[in-house]
Amino acid sequence: MPEIKISVGVCAYNEEKNIGFILKNLLTQQDLPSNCEIIVACSGCTDSTPQIVRDFHSYDRRVTLLIENERRGKARALNTIFERASAAEVLILTNADAFPESGSLIKLVKALNNENLGAATGHPIPFNKPSKLSNMIVQLIWNLHHKVSIHESVKMSGELCALRPSLVKKIPTHLATDEPYIEMLIRRQGLKIAYVPDALVYIKGPESLREIIKHRRRIWTGHLQIKQMEGFAVSTSDLRKILSTLIKSFRFNLKEMCALSLFIALEAYSYLLARYDLSKGRIPFVWEPLQSTKI
Repeated sequence: MPEIKISVGVCAYNEEKNIGFILKNLLTQQDLPSNCEIIVACSGCTDSTPQIVRDFHSYDRRVTLLIENERRGKARALNTIFERASAAEVLILTNADAFPESGSLIKLVKALNNENLGAATGHPIPFNKPSKLSNMIVQLIWNLHHKVSIHESVKMSGELCALRPSLVKKIPTHLATDEPYIEMLIRRQGLKIAYVPDALVYIKGPESLREIIKHRRRIWTGHLQIKQMEGFAVSTSDLRKILSTLIKSFRFNLKEMCALSLFIALEAYSYLLARYDLSKGRIPFVWEPLQSTKI
């Protein structure tokens, strides 16, 4: 374990059902050093999330609570974490409703021993069992992210990633999605992003087609926003890379072909909705939680 200063950042909004699980995971399953700081930014919480974090702080001083009285978007919460972690050599970001596999965080830290890297990103795996069509689509989306990161170019994943905080001091507060902007900042400083496929993090994807569309609409709005602002496109917004990955890596049976066809239709619809939102200046920088993604 390298003797470096590590901070872990977690953004939370009304996560009383999950925050205890992620904090216990970070404290007991990730081999984090004694000088590590786990920063939880609670934004406009109206439930017991802040109190649960305080309880963990009383048990382990590595846990720090930052409170924003008003919920003003994830980008603002991340900026409070960036400011707090400015002295760290490595900042790890994960979600309050994510569940990293034991040892995954240290795998990302070790990847950053390479001086040519500005960030390392983990491998999200959805809990959703492919027993119904919506769950098959969720599995397909994340499998596609995995394949693109292996075969084409790495896509930054906010579910679990590590970065050098000196590279990202602050991000615009009106972003619909933060990961593409962070990815852009790192790449434009001449550094690469590593994909660490065995740094696993388990997540729960949307359980309904309505929530899949809502989620993909926000993601597309974020991608189009960054493209408009900075001329930067993430790998999963490049149709050629997506088609290349599908041709190289996927073998579909009839049921999977049905899921793929529906996914393509939903993706096209979500893209058109995002184009409309952007044309009207409707940027969802304060996300509406997807209830079916909560454990």
